[in-house]
Amino acid sequence: MAGIYVHIPFCNSKCAYCGFYSLPSLKLKDRFLETLKAEIVARKDYLQGDAVNTIYFGGGTPSLLSLKEIGGLLHLINAHYPVASNAEITLEANPDTLSLEYLEGLRQLGVNRLSIGIQSFFDNDLKYLSRRHDSHHALRCLDWAKQAGFENISIDLIYGLPSSNAEQWNKNLDIFLAYGLPHLSAYALTLEPNAILTKQIELGKVQPVNEEDALRDYEILCQRAAENGYLHYEISNFCQLGMHSKHNASYWFGTPYIGFGPSAHSFDGNSRQWNVSSVEKYCVSVPKPVEGSAIEIEKEILSPEQHYDEYVMLRLRTHWGIDLKWMKREMSERFSTYCEQHAQPLIAEGRLSKTREFLYLTDQQMLFADGIAEELFWEKN
Repeated sequence: MAGIYVHIPFCNSKCAYCGFYSLPSLKLKDRFLETLKAEIVARKDYLQGDAVNTIYFGGGTPSLLSLKEIGGLLHLINAHYPVASNAEITLEANPDTLSLEYLEGLRQLGVNRLSIGIQSFFDNDLKYLSRRHDSHHALRCLDWAKQAGFENISIDLIYGLPSSNAEQWNKNLDIFLAYGLPHLSAYALTLEPNAILTKQIELGKVQPVNEEDALRDYEILCQRAAENGYLHYEISNFCQLGMHSKHNASYWFGTPYIGFGPSAHSFDGNSRQWNVSSVEKYCVSVPKPVEGSAIEIEKEILSPEQHYDEYVMLRLRTHWGIDLKWMKREMSERFSTYCEQHAQPLIAEGRLSKTREFLYLTDQQMLFADGIAEELFWEKN
């Protein structure tokens, strides 16, 4: 099994909180698409013939591409990679780029999962976040998605907003639940160093983030998700039974994947590599059909200890947790013994939980996942 990630690095405008690599302009789109197609062909052997079970268009704003452009990319991928007939094909979309006609076209192209960046169903929140859509259009997008035949729909919501409160956050969840959507990605508002919002707060132009508000909203989220049958399967992700993101889960399970586009990462089971984080540099680094220049990438071959650290870090983020039996079988007994020994004090302190051969985090413990993982890391002890 394998996955494909396609990074579309363009947006209509830069959201105030965003720290991801993207350009608020479409000026380089045509040049980028030519390069992207060349990379898809040039790296066709990277996955060594593994069946592709997931394709994920992320960004940026992939829904800025036309139906013809998305169709062309899917056709090229299918021509050079063994894509499974039942592959999960996800496209991230912003509400301001969506229409019923566009969504119907996506379904016809084979896209079968949507991830829509709603962020909030309230205009005061959307204004604080510098989003381009309003609450009315957010609701219309969900109606259109269902009308177009999409069943596998995920939305993003942000909590801990200074523009919100507990009552408003509950109403956001009311709307999500009323639509019966199978998946929710919910994130605490965090201040990225290079984000516009961080600068605005430093200059006193907008309200600062309050960690207590984020904790309050997180507790509301976990409680209401559980009450309504949603599985908290990863720190920021909740789903109905069997409706988790197969693509994202492949990252946490160590499944090989290839990433196309600037800043995209790839993993072949033994090494990680990533493309340059610049559209301009990306467009001159990928070999064209006539040229022979190498793709500009950075690469890291993982040691057994790094494999162990990554497994601990990624699996602790999920409800599946660390499988000590698997670790002993696949990584060697020295790693499973080391992990279990260093887990004991954390379990005794109530910071980590254990059931038979599994180490995992409860909802409350997940708030401190990074710190707990560090205490289990090989290189940190």
